[in-house]
Amino acid sequence: MSVTRRVPRAAARRPATKGRRAQNREAIRSRIVSAALSLFQEKGFVATTTKAIARRARIAEGTVFNYFETKEDIALYFFELEVEHAIAAVEKDTKLRRAPLEEKLFALIQTQLDFLEPHQRFIGAAFIHALRPASKLGFSPKAVALRNRYVAFVGELIQESAPPQARGIFAWFGPPLFWIYYLGILLYWLNDDSESKQNTLALLDRSLKLGVTLLKKGEL
Repeated sequence: MSVTRRVPRAAARRPATKGRRAQNREAIRSRIVSAALSLFQEKGFVATTTKAIARRARIAEGTVFNYFETKEDIALYFFELEVEHAIAAVEKDTKLRRAPLEEKLFALIQTQLDFLEPHQRFIGAAFIHALRPASKLGFSPKAVALRNRYVAFVGELIQESAPPQARGIFAWFGPPLFWIYYLGILLYWLNDDSESKQNTLALLDRSLKLGVTLLKKGEL
């Protein structure tokens, strides 16, 4: 005779409860980030307070601290989303993965700029803030880990696309050099008044083609 074991009702509900709890936490996190970004854009990064963020997100200020220690941590989370979004866009594009190196790098930066475009005032303020020695945006473990994640992915693109003779020393110093290059492009983009930022895209296209050409010739 077989015996059918009944699953306790509370245990049966537990996975669904955990799933809803995770969804609720993610929804609150998204509200905090959305509220912060809108305030960063409207009032500026420095002038925005966690109290104002909580009010805009319609939650208690203490709830904000349950997710982010400071507004810098909110900004860092946004930049994490930006980098992961750009990396995923390049990885998922099968045609792009077979494209020349300069096209991959162009697509990577263009995707980043498109993601950042609605928040230009905040990006400019964050750029300056990140230069301060005590800033979490530039020198915290999270910021370093994010930079390393980006640099490592650029290294993967170089390894799979660069000619064998150019993979040695360039594969070693190329990715961190590209990070500095990206920051220069970002600064140019922030000050570009041309329609649809066409001057930035033109500069990006020309400079990447030149850089990869020199790489293939072994001149970098």
